[in-house]
Amino acid sequence: MTESARRYGGRAAEERVAERRTRLLAAGLELMGTRGVAGATVRGVAEESGLAARYFYESFSSIEALQLAVFEQIAGEAAARSLGALAGAPDDPAARTRAVLAEMVDLFLEDPRKGRIALLESITSPVLGPRVLEESRRFAGMLAATASSGDPAGPAEGLPVEVRLRAQFLIGGVAHTLSAALQGDIEVERDRLVDVLVELFLVLRP
Repeated sequence: MTESARRYGGRAAEERVAERRTRLLAAGLELMGTRGVAGATVRGVAEESGLAARYFYESFSSIEALQLAVFEQIAGEAAARSLGALAGAPDDPAARTRAVLAEMVDLFLEDPRKGRIALLESITSPVLGPRVLEESRRFAGMLAATASSGDPAGPAEGLPVEVRLRAQFLIGGVAHTLSAALQGDIEVERDRLVDVLVELFLVLRP
C-alpha cells in the first residue's frame, strides 16, 4: 500500500478506522439507551452514525459484538470513576462508600442512556446478561471491602462470607433503586438518593 493510500485527508488509515469505530459506538449507545437493545440493528447503527453499513463490519463482527462493546465502555467508565473516587476520598469507610456510590449515581443520572443499558436492558439480554453478573460480583466485592474497611482492590474471597452475601443482596437493591429513579417511578433528589444507598451499605461495617 502506498503512502498516499494509507493517508487520506491528512489522516492515517488507522485513525480513520478508529474514528469510524468511535462513531459506531456512540450510535450504539444512543440506540440502545433510547430504544433498547432490540432497537439497535446494523442498519440503524450505521444510519445513526452517518456511515455506510459496510463500515460496521470493519470494526464489529455482529450487532451483538457492538452491544457488548457499548456495555464494556460503560463498565470501564464505572470502574475508572469508582477507583478515582476512592483515591480522593478520606480514609474512612463511610466517606469512601459515599464517594463510590455518589459516582455511580452521577454516572447514570448524567447520562440516563448508560443507566438504561447497564441496569435495565442488560438484564434480559442473552449477550449482556453474563457480563452484568460478572460486573455485579466485582462491584459488590469492591463495595463490601470499602464499607468494611477492607482492600477494594483485593479479592472478595478474603472477606467474611456474611459480608459478601450482604453485599450481593445490596448491589441488587442498588440496581433496582437506581432504575426506579431513572424511570421516574420514584422522584428523589440526587443527594437524598446517595444518602439512602450509603446508609444501606454501611450495615457491612464490622
